[in-house]
Amino acid sequence: MSNQSASRAGRIIPLPRSHATDAELVSAIAAGDRSALAQVWERYVDDVRLSIRSSLGTDPAVDDLVQEVFLALFRRASQLQNPRALRAYLLGTSLRMAAFEIRTRRRRVRWLRLTSTGTLPEVPTTLTADSRDGLAVLRHVLQRVRELPRMAFELRYVMDLSPPEVALALNVSEAKARRAITEGRERVLELARREPSLAPYVSSLPEEAS
Repeated sequence: MSNQSASRAGRIIPLPRSHATDAELVSAIAAGDRSALAQVWERYVDDVRLSIRSSLGTDPAVDDLVQEVFLALFRRASQLQNPRALRAYLLGTSLRMAAFEIRTRRRRVRWLRLTSTGTLPEVPTTLTADSRDGLAVLRHVLQRVRELPRMAFELRYVMDLSPPEVALALNVSEAKARRAITEGRERVLELARREPSLAPYVSSLPEEAS
């Protein structure tokens, strides 16, 4: 064996930054190559951040959750069933982490707001005047959609994934993903009728093929 071959056998050779496919990067990450993780970060960090912000808005937790998404990839790269669908995996992980953060906060708020009778007080849902731009209203509306349809809606219409990619991101069948997309779309359209500022965002939503 040549010295060069021995050198290659004894250490991880970083992949060329601009030529590695997603599947190659996932394989390298599974082998412990942190430089491959850095390449995935550069390739997809903007998408991941946008995905989390679509759920949380401008929030101090966004940057921490972004890092958690990539750490999860580093820990679980060897378990990815379809490494070529890396973007879908990252966006699905992003939305699940954001959803967990939202659930945790709601439980905390409910605990703090319990009255002496053990019942929850009414929580106002009207948006403040300074949050009535379209994207803020859309986030507010999405919080009133069931979790799976909400995530399917965001992946399909905010992050522009195809229905098969949505299925991969959510780890469900394509048929279930399509049903969730349709339910999310119909629920968002129903709620949007009460929010005129959402018209530019929802008026052109395409109907999904069966």
